[in-house]
Amino acid sequence: MRVRWLVLVAVCAASLAGCGSDSTGRVSADAVKKAVTGFGGPDAKAYQSRVLVKDVESGEMRWLPMVVACEPGGGCEVVAPDGAGYPDLEEFTEDSKLLKPGDEVLGAANITSPGESVRTATYVKGSGLAWVWYTGGGAALVLLGGAVSLVVRARRRRKEGEALLRAWEEDGR
Repeated sequence: MRVRWLVLVAVCAASLAGCGSDSTGRVSADAVKKAVTGFGGPDAKAYQSRVLVKDVESGEMRWLPMVVACEPGGGCEVVAPDGAGYPDLEEFTEDSKLLKPGDEVLGAANITSPGESVRTATYVKGSGLAWVWYTGGGAALVLLGGAVSLVVRARRRRKEGEALLRAWEEDGR
């Protein structure tokens, strides 16, 4: 019964570890509008920006429109064309489903600071396999912990059983 419970916990941990961004990979003006008002409220300020994306397979360059949503108090986030929000361009590059592994993104490193002078940076989307390793590692740790727990319990019970048998044998003499 406990093994089933451990398996259930491992599966849940693995599925939660793979959760990431809200990126859908589909461009939607309504999703962008909803993300801007959801982040900054009805008084949010929005700035348009663009980043240059180099496709890893074809080498083609394309412009990707971005929106920077700012709260009235000052905090800003990048809103991608699919409506997903990111704290900066680096997070967008890593988590967005609009990009493929190996794609390069050239844009303002400080895109969420509209008042500052622009610093450009290039980011490369990773393979996306890190979550597989984290998930597998987490599941392995849960299973290893469960196995250790079962071994310890089995040894304790065996020692208790042996002590009980010895006491029973001594009483029977």
